[in-house]
Amino acid sequence: MAFRRTISQDELRSKMSDADREQHATEYSGTRGGWVKPEPKPTPGSGNGTRGRLFGRTK
Repeated sequence: MAFRRTISQDELRSKMSDADREQHATEYSGTRGGWVKPEPKPTPGSGNGTRGRLFGRTK
């Protein structure tokens, strides 16, 4: 019977690719009940169609 060495979370994380790290990412949200997958954040300058709108009203 052999004993297994404990692998730290930092070591495991360093061996993951960026795509895997992003796929398994979670963030804590107390209002949503704990650890959940993050919602996609808007990127500046992406032009998502909200320019010129304020609280659902058009100018």
